[in-house]
Amino acid sequence: MLLKADIGNVDVSVQCDGRIHVEGTRNVTIKKRSRLGRNTELRTVEQGSIHLGEDTRINKGCTLVSYSSIFIDDYVIIGEYVSIRDADHGMDPSQPMRYQNHTCAPIHIGRDVWIGRGSCILPGVTIGEGCVIGANSVVNIDIPSYSIAAGVPAKVIKKRS
Repeated sequence: MLLKADIGNVDVSVQCDGRIHVEGTRNVTIKKRSRLGRNTELRTVEQGSIHLGEDTRINKGCTLVSYSSIFIDDYVIIGEYVSIRDADHGMDPSQPMRYQNHTCAPIHIGRDVWIGRGSCILPGVTIGEGCVIGANSVVNIDIPSYSIAAGVPAKVIKKRS
């Protein structure tokens, strides 16, 4: 069971299929008829925020971590074990990795997008409306609306027709 007080602005119609892990500032919005799979992790750090649109499905084992902003529009389907993170460690060779400053850039996932199982969405990415992202893809560039993209790194392979 997910309690509104646990994470922020959550519509009463939101369903959870099991235990959900919420950590951080809890600046999270989940719109009506959305559903979260078991072992989903929602973490906001510092000024980070997560917005899940109406009728969005996040399947089991997904991780969303925001230092900036993750905005997921309406009717989005996210397959199992997808990672969406809007921050990365710096790469200053004079500092140990664990002490690096984070570099942050917002992520925007448009309406009616399907992200395949095991994919990774990296900081600063915009995925346009109606896109399909193939399973196990690493998305590090913007994907234009109604594109089908896949691979490591993800590339547009064709348009939805």
